[in-house]
Amino acid sequence: MTPRNDTYCMNCFSLIPADAEFCPVCGQSVSDWSGHDFREKLFHALDHPSDDVRMRVIAILVQRHETGTALKLAECALRHPMSYEESLQIINALKNAEAFPDGRRALEILAQDHASHAVRVAAEVALNQK
Repeated sequence: MTPRNDTYCMNCFSLIPADAEFCPVCGQSVSDWSGHDFREKLFHALDHPSDDVRMRVIAILVQRHETGTALKLAECALRHPMSYEESLQIINALKNAEAFPDGRRALEILAQDHASHAVRVAAEVALNQK
């Protein structure tokens, strides 16, 4: 069997042919995303519908320690409240104050606004450990 050479639309995350010029689902020009930097693409991928993809993106962002990452990670956890493991991975990453100077604020947001009581408690515990 020949492997498929498909890719994902960076706008709507639909599976599209690798040689497509436009996404057949949302109409986005594939070349429009080529000008975006990798950080921006990673932040956008935090909206991917697949938990597995988001978990990989979170791991990459945590390793890169980029400015603005902590608040983007908190927003991701708030948008996907049923992804408990994902939220805990984010909270564990935000404990590293050196890597995430805005991590305390992100933890405060999660402790106050997350839909899951368990995630709010985990964020509160992380705040008390900082």
